[in-house]
Amino acid sequence: MSDKEIMPVQYLKTLEGNYAQLFLFSDGNHYVVKFHMVRKYRKREIVNEWLTAKLAHLLDLPGLPIKVVHIPEDSLADIPPYRYSSYKPGNHVAFPYLTNVKSYAELAMPPQKENLVNMKDLAGMLVFDQWVNNNDRSRTNILFEEKENGTYFFWMIDHGRCFPGMYEWNEETLSKEPVYRVNMPVYKWASSLLKDPFLLYDFSEKMRNVKQEEIWEILAEIPSDWNVTKQEKEKLLAFLKREGLHEVPQLIMDANSNYFGT
Repeated sequence: MSDKEIMPVQYLKTLEGNYAQLFLFSDGNHYVVKFHMVRKYRKREIVNEWLTAKLAHLLDLPGLPIKVVHIPEDSLADIPPYRYSSYKPGNHVAFPYLTNVKSYAELAMPPQKENLVNMKDLAGMLVFDQWVNNNDRSRTNILFEEKENGTYFFWMIDHGRCFPGMYEWNEETLSKEPVYRVNMPVYKWASSLLKDPFLLYDFSEKMRNVKQEEIWEILAEIPSDWNVTKQEKEKLLAFLKREGLHEVPQLIMDANSNYFGT
């Protein structure tokens, strides 16, 4: 099945935050659906979700696989109204609904080296977030899925507030120098587990070696009804291939120097 061939079968519930909706789809799986322009000021939210999920996949990072799904009018009837939200038919994004997961905020203590299955991806998350200028790697935007024997696999979620301008980026904001948030609690935890901070440089090189053509292929797949112009896609590409990316690892190390290897 292609992305657009799965269809919503049943609305199940509104998830925490009142923006994402849970649906049962025709493939028998549950998906979290995020809607384009659910509020006017969140104009770029699912564009950001789409692009970052695809880039994370390109770099083998633990981002949830993303689908573009068409939600028809009759699937919207059961969604309860919330303030000034507006749910419209059209192309939206869907992620698999994870069970048996807890956020960083919900755990009494976050996983340590010995019980984090994909610890190798921590360096990647630290660098990736600065690459896409993620402003929201909060305690609720990293999930831990419990595996065997008390081990955990971490997932990076919620990338709506990325790129300069976040929900409302445009050609002008994408031309500005990004403001990095590198000292958030999740980053301190991740830094404390890294055996070697120079792993940041290894991932940075992998990231910087992503070809322009590979990024453009992703940008070209953005649905036309999300209203991203060719010029805006070119600005996104320029931002992702901007000068100075080689400085990101040192930026992270400077901000979290007290935590590496503690």
